[in-house]
Amino acid sequence: MRNKKIIGMILVVLSVVTSLVGLTGCSNTVSQKVLKIGVIGPESGGAAQLGQGQRKAIQLAVDEINAQKLAGDWKLEAYFEDDEGNPTKSASATNKLIQQSQVNVIIGAIHSSATLADMVITQRTGIPQLTAGSTGASITEQGNKWVFRTAVNDEFQANALLKYAKDVTKVTKIATLTAADDYGQSGEKLLIIAAQKEGLELTNKSTYNNGDKDFKPQLLSIKDSGAQAIFMWGLYNDAALIAKQAKQLGLNVQLFGASGMAAQKLIELGGDAVQGLILTQTFLPSSPDQKVSEFVNKYKNQYQEDPIPHAAQAYDTVYILADAVKKANSNKPDALRDAIAKTTGLKLVTGNPQFDDKGNDIGKHLLITAIKGNMYELIQTVSTN
Repeated sequence: MRNKKIIGMILVVLSVVTSLVGLTGCSNTVSQKVLKIGVIGPESGGAAQLGQGQRKAIQLAVDEINAQKLAGDWKLEAYFEDDEGNPTKSASATNKLIQQSQVNVIIGAIHSSATLADMVITQRTGIPQLTAGSTGASITEQGNKWVFRTAVNDEFQANALLKYAKDVTKVTKIATLTAADDYGQSGEKLLIIAAQKEGLELTNKSTYNNGDKDFKPQLLSIKDSGAQAIFMWGLYNDAALIAKQAKQLGLNVQLFGASGMAAQKLIELGGDAVQGLILTQTFLPSSPDQKVSEFVNKYKNQYQEDPIPHAAQAYDTVYILADAVKKANSNKPDALRDAIAKTTGLKLVTGNPQFDDKGNDIGKHLLITAIKGNMYELIQTVSTN
């Protein structure tokens, strides 16, 4: 009888141990089949519309990829942090996502200065980072194999804008008015190089600090220089104020801008002053393309508003990650990074992604657009290939 009790106890213990081992194995399997995505952007502050659009699009993509099992056995999870467009806060958010949330990949940031701060951390920790909003040239010029860009870089945008200005608007004298941060100063250098390439005269170059309210000193200097066009490189809130004050001063010039200011808020804040402003972007909600239409309809049904270009680029970025983790069948940094680098064969909302050896997406279509009424109108498409 005693032996039977001992044998019974041994069987119970073995059963419990076996169950625990099974549960542990199951837990490990589950954890290996989850791709944790950390997302950083300005969800508050002067560029909040860009960060909020990014967040909405990423969550939309994550939900539909999981529902349709488009990443195979892998489940995607998104963890969001607001950096307010501040490089120091962005770096802190990156550390938090990697150390506390233990994310496998980062999507961020939007401000180029914030992305540059985050890159130091992702490179040190060996975590892939994709920016769906930062276009500063220096981001992909540092030989950092962990960084990819799903926006069109500033160099290509500057070249396209200056060529259009010369060939179509026929201007010969230009001025630049750019933000004093990394994004703006990178843009200024590229605009000057592009102007020289096109044989255009640079009559004035001026800068401003983000959040400035008075641009009249710079605009008066530009007016005195005889410039026929002003090329701005900054975000939508500053661009709207610049346009309003240029109109108040009677500047009869053509305004140009880059994708950093491509948001509906530019039209709302700028009103009549931004009518006719020409700028670059990668996405228009009015496009007849089937992929674009499907995305716009899903986004509008979910959020009751049109998506902005930053949202479309972020949405595509999640699909790139879903494809990469499915092909790699791993969320390990090296395997994931290599799979991202080899991305091909996808037809997405903003193009057919393919990365060059620097991490730039060369499968985009750059759109030159003009503000007409309350919308952006396509005036020219330029291939990045």
